Amino acid sequence: MAGSRQLVCPHGCRPARFELIGGAVFVDAAGAYAGHRDGRASFRCEVCQTVAIDLRAAQRAMRRERRQADPEALRCPGCGGWLLAPEDDPAAVVMECPTCGTRFEREEGMPSLGGTGTVPDEDNEAGDDDPADAER
Repeated sequence: MAGSRQLVCPHGCRPARFELIGGAVFVDAAGAYAGHRDGRASFRCEVCQTVAIDLRAAQRAMRRERRQADPEALRCPGCGGWLLAPEDDPAAVVMECPTCGTRFEREEGMPSLGGTGTVPDEDNEAGDDDPADAER
């Protein structure tokens, strides 16, 4: 069974009853209901047959899109400072560090490619995350 849902009919039909579409329904040898698996199923309104909207799934999708749309922090290979892509051209390929003036390509500043970068937190604003410092 899938997580919690909040199904609604787009037309507001009452009573709010929905039919399972494309989900596995299991029965025993006598044909009695034994359970179901509805993780990838859709539902439709029993009254108007319109596909139901799952408000909780919509909320989860909106949160996921917002997280993916957050600006990506880049690290200057020259001074190690953190910066964001310019607002006027967020897809710019070549960046210039406002601190030291080093010009670098976007891929060079991506922490995942460098393998050492993490977004600085409030306690570590300078972005100094040298592993050797942790041992001292």
